[in-house]
Amino acid sequence: MATIESLMRRTVTVGECLEFAGYICKAGYGLVWHEGKNRLAHRVSFELHNSPITGTQDVMHSCDNRKCINPAHLSLGTRLDNMHDMIAKGRDRHPKGLHAGNVKATPEIVAEIRRRFKPYSRTDGSMALAREYGLSQGAVWAILERRTWK
Repeated sequence: MATIESLMRRTVTVGECLEFAGYICKAGYGLVWHEGKNRLAHRVSFELHNSPITGTQDVMHSCDNRKCINPAHLSLGTRLDNMHDMIAKGRDRHPKGLHAGNVKATPEIVAEIRRRFKPYSRTDGSMALAREYGLSQGAVWAILERRTWK
């Protein structure tokens, strides 16, 4: 079972953070054997320094460092609190608009498509615009219907 001492022996100080230097899972969090199973090191650290965590609570990092187990950087919150914090700090995995990795349209192209579109036109119809701008016809329709690029 993990103790405060055993956790602290496996940390490295990086700035104000105490980074867990043991096993790090694919998601970037430390894992430690505690109470008969592998558990996230930051959750164990919070429990050892504070109080038990109910099953529905998240342990949030104020420093945004997944390896950090510094109890001063950890707080309890709901999943919704954690998601709002993540979005407010720009760490969400679904970037929008020009920040999306596979974006082909720009605000200028979107404005031009919306300005030029004429149903059933050979030169300004959805298929012609899609070919001209290297988009699919579905992408053009999503732009026109404002499902994307609202």
